[in-house]
Amino acid sequence: MSELRFADPETLSLVSRMELVARQSVEGFLSGLHPSPYHGSSVEYADHRPYSDGDEIRVIDWKLLAKTDKYYVKLFEEQTNVRCTIVTDVSNSMSFGVKRDAGIRTVANKLEYAFFLSATLAYLMLRQNDAVGLVLFDNVLRSYLPPRAKASHFRHILQVLEKTEPGGDTRIGPTLHEVAARLPRGGIVILISDLLGDPDDFTDVLAHFKHQRHDMIVMHVMDPDELEFPYERLTRFKDLEGHGMVVTNPASVKRQYLERLKKHLQDARAACMERNVSYQLATTKTPYDQLLLAYLDRRARMKC
Repeated sequence: MSELRFADPETLSLVSRMELVARQSVEGFLSGLHPSPYHGSSVEYADHRPYSDGDEIRVIDWKLLAKTDKYYVKLFEEQTNVRCTIVTDVSNSMSFGVKRDAGIRTVANKLEYAFFLSATLAYLMLRQNDAVGLVLFDNVLRSYLPPRAKASHFRHILQVLEKTEPGGDTRIGPTLHEVAARLPRGGIVILISDLLGDPDDFTDVLAHFKHQRHDMIVMHVMDPDELEFPYERLTRFKDLEGHGMVVTNPASVKRQYLERLKKHLQDARAACMERNVSYQLATTKTPYDQLLLAYLDRRARMKC
């Protein structure tokens, strides 16, 4: 494979790193779970039985035939247990962040964290025999991959993530209303975003997805510096989704900033709670295990 952007010092492309992180995160996570309803089968099939007259040739396991010299057919569970769509914000504000070492991966900003998280969730979904789709948006719909349950779909998702650069400003409303109208009813939708858009648009979008009978999880991605505002010296602050820039003493604005941020977080959480939407605050240091559990919890409720 030719070297892709964001290649690390070991010349490992972002695609390869996302795949490695996703596999390590999910396999380690699943191995830590004791037998439970969370454990799914492989993406392809669940078990085998001896071949019988009338069985379709296409379900014969040819690899097992080569090993045992006996004919077996693959037993499938449901073709798809749950249909899931990952909706990831790729607006300019997601490019904010400080490079951080977080276990088995290092992320440069919120966007890269969101990409690793999207890849990890996609791998888990396929590992659980679920169909997974991907939506990328800023002020327009940037990419749309319909949900698929094939293992090969994972690589396609990684390639779309890798080639995507942060775009315009955040417009959750018009873009995600389009997504809600397009998706088949009754799946799981995971929104990964910093939610730095119009709060009324966010509330309306939640209502639209719920009206379409989707179970929904919101993963609110923030950089720790956004939450703590650790700046002390005279600092230049730039609007990532506009053209404004201001130089100020952080001490003079810190209190007001933190108060507004607190309200932003409270309003987002409250909007989700009112509509039975799972809300997870995810800093770029948050271990993926916590977020995988949020998905599995929602998935288990759908299958009850």
